[in-house]
Amino acid sequence: MNSITTQQYLILQNEIMTPKEEEENYLRIHLLMTDISSRAVRVLFDKEFHPSCLHATIKKEHGKLLDLRMKRVINGAQWNLLFPRAVKRLGGLNMYEECQELRSKHLDQSTVPWNIRVQIIQLLDQWQKNDLNFVETKAAKHVLKCIKENSCVTITASSGVGKTATLQHVVLKMAEEGYDVLLVTNPHNIIDYYNPNQKTLFVIDNFCGTYSINQSDLYNWEPVMTRIEGLIHKSLIKIIVACRIQVYKDNKFEALSIFKTNVCNLLSENLCLSQAEKESIAEIYLETEASEIIQYCHLYECFPLLCKLYRDNTELNITEFFQNPFSVYEAEIEQLKKKEIFGKYCALALLVMFNNELNEEVLTEEIDKETKRIIKNTCEACRLERSTSRLMLLDELDTLEHTFLKKEDGIYKTIHDKLFDFLSHYFGKMIIQCLIKNSQSMFISERLSFEREEDMEQFIIVVPPQYHQIYIQRMVDDWSIGRVMSVFNNINMEKPDFRKRFLNFVETLDLSYQKQLAQINDIEYKYNALLDCCFICDFSLIQWCCYYGADVNQCRSDGVSPVFVSSQEGDTKAVKLLLEYKADVNKCDEAKVSSLHIACQTNHIDIVKMLLKYKADVNKCDENEVSPLFIACQLGHVDIVEMLLEYKADVNKWYDNEISPLFMACQNNHVQIVKILLEYKADVNKWDDNEISPLFMACQNNHVQIVKILLEYKADVNKRNKDEVSPFFVACEKNHVQIVKILLEYKADVNKCKADEVSPLFMACQENHVDVVKILLEYKADVNKCKAEEVSPLFVACQQNHIEIVKMLLKYKADVNKCDEDEVSPLFMACEKNHVEVVKMLLEYKADVDKCDEDEVSPLLMACEKNHVEVVKMLLEYKADVNKCKANEVSSLLMACQRNHGDVVKMLLEYKADVNKCTTDKVSPLFTACHKNNIEIVQMLLEYKADVNKYVVLGMTPLFIACQENNIEIVNLLLQYKADVNKCDDAEVSPLRVACRLNNIEIVKMLLENNADLF
Repeated sequence: MNSITTQQYLILQNEIMTPKEEEENYLRIHLLMTDISSRAVRVLFDKEFHPSCLHATIKKEHGKLLDLRMKRVINGAQWNLLFPRAVKRLGGLNMYEECQELRSKHLDQSTVPWNIRVQIIQLLDQWQKNDLNFVETKAAKHVLKCIKENSCVTITASSGVGKTATLQHVVLKMAEEGYDVLLVTNPHNIIDYYNPNQKTLFVIDNFCGTYSINQSDLYNWEPVMTRIEGLIHKSLIKIIVACRIQVYKDNKFEALSIFKTNVCNLLSENLCLSQAEKESIAEIYLETEASEIIQYCHLYECFPLLCKLYRDNTELNITEFFQNPFSVYEAEIEQLKKKEIFGKYCALALLVMFNNELNEEVLTEEIDKETKRIIKNTCEACRLERSTSRLMLLDELDTLEHTFLKKEDGIYKTIHDKLFDFLSHYFGKMIIQCLIKNSQSMFISERLSFEREEDMEQFIIVVPPQYHQIYIQRMVDDWSIGRVMSVFNNINMEKPDFRKRFLNFVETLDLSYQKQLAQINDIEYKYNALLDCCFICDFSLIQWCCYYGADVNQCRSDGVSPVFVSSQEGDTKAVKLLLEYKADVNKCDEAKVSSLHIACQTNHIDIVKMLLKYKADVNKCDENEVSPLFIACQLGHVDIVEMLLEYKADVNKWYDNEISPLFMACQNNHVQIVKILLEYKADVNKWDDNEISPLFMACQNNHVQIVKILLEYKADVNKRNKDEVSPFFVACEKNHVQIVKILLEYKADVNKCKADEVSPLFMACQENHVDVVKILLEYKADVNKCKAEEVSPLFVACQQNHIEIVKMLLKYKADVNKCDEDEVSPLFMACEKNHVEVVKMLLEYKADVDKCDEDEVSPLLMACEKNHVEVVKMLLEYKADVNKCKANEVSSLLMACQRNHGDVVKMLLEYKADVNKCTTDKVSPLFTACHKNNIEIVQMLLEYKADVNKYVVLGMTPLFIACQENNIEIVNLLLQYKADVNKCDDAEVSPLRVACRLNNIEIVKMLLENNADLF
């Protein structure tokens, strides 16, 4: 228990069962004692006895302490003081708070089964160990950045480049960021384990296959993609996957669109390993031998894997291995054959037959006849007796561990997928006939090709022509026992010539056997060959399936039917044939999507026409109430929209949040569709659940033509949404000038405000939409209409320095002195923001130059505080009261002195500012300047007759504060201006005493020369 964290324990224990109250309390006490309390004790002891000397101290005193305890010299209470039990006393407030949280914590929160959680924790522990040898590459940093910024990230590369290591490293980093890391194998895990209250990172390695795309994985993903997409849009969930580059590039991968949005290709120019990174990897794995092979690091993309493989088998010749690694392995295997060590040779071949997952029980327990046949045939092909002991083969497998193989949970596999690729290719050359007849169906489907092609994977096995017939027979054999998916997703089935040859072979079979093949369902996915033939879009195969009695309505587990697939793929001939064979035209998948719906979505016009002719339900909606008409309007499929409406599609049928087809067409600017819908009596004012109308949406998106059309069809020009925003308001906000003009021509209310009393004019002024402001003013917009805080359009324009708009508003009689609720005027705001041109304009329009805010701060004082010299000058020229003070009698001059604004001080003095005006605490400008150590300002103030001996409330003079600040120059200047050298503060402390206390000899000397009293 002590080896796992509090969080992991809480997650684990509540997954085992839903605890009763007594059990919860027991678990809380257990956790308190085993985790929090132990850490609390550690905190206290670390304070009293440093860890470096703790052991020695306890050992030294243990006997004495125990003796005293046994003699009852130390009683129970005293013992508890020596070894306190109270967490708060021991560990402090933080741990006390942990206890309080534990006390009330709900212990049944996890969505993950406890046994799965245990496995994940064990795997993450192993990843932590693996990560000790990880070199943090630029690729790893990039992937980490991507997953932090995005909800879904795909890592891709060829085998051996470092996909898995990078994935594991990034995942561990995200765990440190507080993410609950869940390693999953299929999309249903994501749905089942999703916790809306927990930051979660779902992790999938070898995504959708190890060598080619795994069709069963694809089938698992396709039906739930919409739900997964919905989940990842929530901020608490992320998904990171790693997949081989050939899987990612497969055309079928396009269906998994979310995994193509943020892709990190470790082979790309920006992310591939640099020379320095390769050297670092070599040094970690090869240590002193690294220098011997670094010159070969560019030969293979899988350099990191080669380093690991060599470290695990150092008997290999290092230079030969890094120059041609797979030739080295091939030579080793050839040596086994040459020396007649056929047991090991056969053990490796068996691993290939079982597609890199050889369960040791196959060699130790009772097995079926088929498995026995495979083992015997493999032994024979490897020159062993067919009766060879399975236990002997098991021993041979064990001897190959750490060189070729590893064993995990009783299953033998190669130490890396790349090595299995090589072994498959090797035995594909050596015992191809045995491989074709005995290897697993998925192996046959993924790795054996009839022809060599350009850009073919290095280790694809090309079947020699003399074995083509055997290969096709093996496919038929697999088909006959229900392995339909592996047959029709065979890599060769992508080629029309092969499909033709395959069908020709099938047609030579007995008619009853052909009928059996056509009607048999896949043993796992429960659909027949027709569905896969529809995916392939091979009409001859589809025709054959229908002719021999394949059930045209047999669906996949997610409800996808053959006619649905052909409609989706745009295979018009196939759809026609299936309908003639009585395919259910209204059959839907599990999301209630019909064939008509998918044909409308994919814009297959002829198929839509055909489905409608065969009585497809034109108003059949999916699970989200999306109709075929809606999806066609959304995607802009004009011909299909017309066709659906001719077949009486409900023009006002809305989506589940009350979005109508017309609304969607307006949103997406499908002008022609909008016209068609309105001609078919679409409700022009039908709004969504936020009361946003089609007109509002068109105005917001600047769809001018659509706005005109909607208004011609009597759209409500002043209809506001839930936030009381009108179409006219949003057009003004977005600066859609042409639409603003159109709406005004249709009598839009120019002063219609939104909820917080923000008018269209105010919004246009705030956003600096000059043309819109001009139009609104011409249409008699209320120039002084304020928003809720009494902020006027002029105020906000001044605040934002929108000069052209300020000029326009003033011309249209805007109230130049209209203040907000804090009594801040437009002039005050412009002075504060240093908007010089605006200040000048406002003053020309008779703005009150001395209008103060609620704290009695004047525009001049604000400008002085901010050091806006040009504004200060302008205000003074317009007769601003130079001595106007704020609430505590702080003048503009004092504020400028306090802020060290020398130019402002000079200007104020020239305009007759009261040089001796003090605050309520009797602080003068001169005192302030001395305190701030500004010699230039002090000089100016003295030249303007500042009272050199003016003191503050506590009796301190400018000379006193200058001595205290240790400023020799200012002290000297004040003495030149006859400062009273003996003037003490209220505590009878003189400037001399202050200087002595601060040990400033030069100031002391200066004061004494000016007759300072010694006592």
